[in-house]
Amino acid sequence: MNFGELISETFRHRRWNYYSDEFIEKLNITTSDDCREFIRKFFAVSGKAGELNGIEEINLLSYERCQHIVYVFLLGAGIYDKVAGIKTRIDEQIQQYVEQFRCKSDVNFYFIWFLCCLFHDLGYVVEDADTLIDERIAFAQGQKLIGVPKAFEKETIKNYWDYRQMCHNKNDHGIYAGITMYKSLCNIRSKQEEEHKLNRYGDLCWEKELERIYNVASWIVMCHNIWFVQEKKKRCESEIYKKFNLHQLLLNEREYKIKMRNHSLFFFFCLIDTIEPIKRVKDYSLLEQIDVSFGEKEIIITSNLKCGCGDKYLKDVGDLNDWLIETHREDNRVTIELNLK
Repeated sequence: MNFGELISETFRHRRWNYYSDEFIEKLNITTSDDCREFIRKFFAVSGKAGELNGIEEINLLSYERCQHIVYVFLLGAGIYDKVAGIKTRIDEQIQQYVEQFRCKSDVNFYFIWFLCCLFHDLGYVVEDADTLIDERIAFAQGQKLIGVPKAFEKETIKNYWDYRQMCHNKNDHGIYAGITMYKSLCNIRSKQEEEHKLNRYGDLCWEKELERIYNVASWIVMCHNIWFVQEKKKRCESEIYKKFNLHQLLLNEREYKIKMRNHSLFFFFCLIDTIEPIKRVKDYSLLEQIDVSFGEKEIIITSNLKCGCGDKYLKDVGDLNDWLIETHREDNRVTIELNLK
């Protein structure tokens, strides 16, 4: 099947719809306006419209960004349903969290995936702004965000924030979104708990244990835009990383620090965020020219695009080999080798 078919099929099946069917009945996710509406409505029915995800912030996102956010969500939900090995690994990790945090709510993949995907690029509102945010102000909001699982040290994340500001003149959108997301969700939960003493409002649950799940999702958002560098392949950039004490982000060839067995949700998010094609192709109709197939141990992506964006897309997918997972490219095809151990 092609990417357009996979996204449309997943949208129709609606296994991902953790809250309600009502808000999607009239939406056409092939259009950017309806993708923006999808984001608004999902936040509304979930009771999680807050500081980072208000109407104004969502309105400021570009059309392509809105589509990318929704397609990452749908694409991940579709691949989770189709690749048994990935589903098993992720479900095992989530069950560990539920038992460890003693959650009473129905916490499943679709709930956490909704949080990760719909929040992850909302930070572009501040990344594209002209004003740099002081580190003390940015990180004070997420001082309880401890990180689960802990793939990066806290100091590495703070140093990366400084690196992005000093070298790129940017507020990193992932770090800002993750921190603000956690604060916003905890504030919303606390307010709802105070207003509704039974911890429930309609069909929504607001138990305090959910803050630990918010922590998991927020950490993934916070770290999703932190880039690794192969030390021997990119020597100049490696030296800059060393100056900012980002040694944890330096890799040897074929070294992967984010692994499915240790960081299942984070690994899966990085994979899906990279292979989702709309932010490079920018035209939904062209997704019909990019095929995807699944095996027990591989995902195969084949581009039939004749434009330059097709080459750029395949290069980005193939470059997963440099930091996340082994890939092999042959002509217009990239095979992603799934090491699920």
